[in-house]
Amino acid sequence: MEGSRDPYGENMPSYFQLLTDVKWGAEQNLREWAPNTLSSWPSEFIHSLVKYGHLTWIDICLIVALAVLWTILRYTATRLCLIPLGQWLQLTPHNMNVKFPESTWKCFFYSMTWSYECYVVLWSGHTDFFQKPLTIWTDWMPSVPVPAEIYWLYMIQLSFYVHCIYACLYMDHWRKDTLVMLFHHLLTLALVGVSYATRFHKIGVLVLFCHDINDICLEFTKSNVYLKDRGHKYHALNDHMATAGFFSFAVTWFVFRLYWYPLKVLHTTGYGSMLYSPQPKMPFYFFFNILLWILQLLNVYWFMFIVKFLYKVATGQMDTVEDLRENEVADKYSNIGTKDGSKAAGDHVNNGTSIRRSKRLAKQD
Repeated sequence: MEGSRDPYGENMPSYFQLLTDVKWGAEQNLREWAPNTLSSWPSEFIHSLVKYGHLTWIDICLIVALAVLWTILRYTATRLCLIPLGQWLQLTPHNMNVKFPESTWKCFFYSMTWSYECYVVLWSGHTDFFQKPLTIWTDWMPSVPVPAEIYWLYMIQLSFYVHCIYACLYMDHWRKDTLVMLFHHLLTLALVGVSYATRFHKIGVLVLFCHDINDICLEFTKSNVYLKDRGHKYHALNDHMATAGFFSFAVTWFVFRLYWYPLKVLHTTGYGSMLYSPQPKMPFYFFFNILLWILQLLNVYWFMFIVKFLYKVATGQMDTVEDLRENEVADKYSNIGTKDGSKAAGDHVNNGTSIRRSKRLAKQD
């Protein structure tokens, strides 16, 4: 197994090789820790967390303070900037007060954080674990210091996900997958927090890098969806930008979350951690790998929304980009093909004068 490929994983494994290697890594870990660890897993996990974990009260206070700061900044930006901007653009009331401010705030924040992640992972010259992800484990030690550039990335991300849990419940628009999104935030907070405390920060940076770019594309697309119908007029530019944003979202989702994430992140955590770690026993192996694979299942779940949208476009049920996770949008299209829903669908798409065309005619009049 060890000599089957290049020693530090410069070549991408196949999906089949991923499963084979992860199976080997899991078996190795079981041989190292079984049988008494499995029989006393909760207490052993807590003991390992105390032994290997490094999270100071300064870190905790900084995370809480930044989470409060993000919440205050969002409330302030929404009230003083984004709602007035929506009024000036003549958005519909709900888009103006809730949806547009939410998407604009998230698009701006994720753009800033992902740009910084690109600097850390690709441009700083201090790391090569994206190109060679198996090298993550060659120098891992429980007390290894966290570089300052990665430390601040962790503080910002941990505090933002604390803020996101609050925002998901009290600030964001309620959607079909809101509870799934809340679970995602809790899962990510646990992964990022424990990875920082146990000094698995390199793998944490890769996880963030593979996920945040999709949020930029998603929120950019949604912002333009809300902007295309404003002032009782149809704006073709925003419609085209929403379409371009959606296809960028679909492509980056597949490349980053369904290709690079499993073949770089899941491969190195499941296989490389057992093969190249200088430690005789790798702590938290199953904790991290189980959570990371659950995250991958969520990625596949959300990818189904993308596939569903593409199917509706291909079958003529939709002719414009909309968020199928929103209850009002889902309800509108769920009736397509039924006796009562055919008229509504026809009014929107198939009656010879779509909403977009009728708005263009109204503008000409």
